[in-house]
Amino acid sequence: MPFCGECMRETESRIEKRTETYPVKGEEITVEAQVAVCEVCGTDMLDVALDDQTLTDAYAIYRSRHGLLQPQEIRAIRSMYGLGQKAFSRLLGWGEVTLARYETGSIQSAAHDQMLRLAQQPANMRQLLERSGERVTQEQRRTVEECLISLSDEHEALLVQEDSAAYAAGKDVKKLGEMMVYFAGQAQTWRTKLNKLLFYADFLHHRRHGRAISGSRYVHMQFGPVPADFYTLQASLVDQAALSEECLDAGDCTGTVFRALRPADTGVFDAQELQTLKDVASKFAHWTASDITAFSHREPAWSETSDRETIPYEYASRLQLD
Repeated sequence: MPFCGECMRETESRIEKRTETYPVKGEEITVEAQVAVCEVCGTDMLDVALDDQTLTDAYAIYRSRHGLLQPQEIRAIRSMYGLGQKAFSRLLGWGEVTLARYETGSIQSAAHDQMLRLAQQPANMRQLLERSGERVTQEQRRTVEECLISLSDEHEALLVQEDSAAYAAGKDVKKLGEMMVYFAGQAQTWRTKLNKLLFYADFLHHRRHGRAISGSRYVHMQFGPVPADFYTLQASLVDQAALSEECLDAGDCTGTVFRALRPADTGVFDAQELQTLKDVASKFAHWTASDITAFSHREPAWSETSDRETIPYEYASRLQLD
């Protein structure tokens, strides 16, 4: 129950809608605000959440008026390339907290907005990576390169030719996301290892039961099979505080480590699916990212497919696991 400064005690309150005007960067912005009012004395009450929402709405109107990207649009651009806030900031040549401020509501400058819009185009990002790729780790650079491949017209045309409707019909993005959270609950889940765990879980389940858990499309990439939805979903889970991502340098291994910030919602899986996840997690529990990558490269699913080609689930029958 909120506290009324006039009554000097906690009281019931009601929410009133009002048209209010706020100064934003020297401009008057009119917004529909929600205000908490004391039911006893009728005085306006402090409600931090409502006040923050009003300011967020005023900032959104300002951005629209000046043609600036909204925070969710900025997050979407970063998500295209599978990078965390710090890595994307470094690639753009910004301070590490700059992008975080923009994504959480601060208004970006026109110059920074233009840089983000340019980065939204894969051709421009490719040039930026060639020019400033040393600002990020090799793992992060490789992630961007794989995302650029997946965004290319050539790759899109290839996926269309490979009967994408057949995959879309059976795909369960919710399950794939919870699979990622489940495996990230283990110690030191590197990005490369996480991709392979997802592949083995889906293909092993298909071998055992004639269907995959998530039904996702897996694509042949340089370091092994990768779910086509991985980078977008990974960024979304980080934004939702389901996963954290951290760039680590552990001797001969530099890259991104994921950690689960909540338990996986195992209720989305049936008993057979959950058993497959447990079996895959147990099998590879003590394997390094390099170990599981080398193991996956001996799979016919990888050795008999070409770069960027979809890996058909028919290969599940020849999996090295049973």
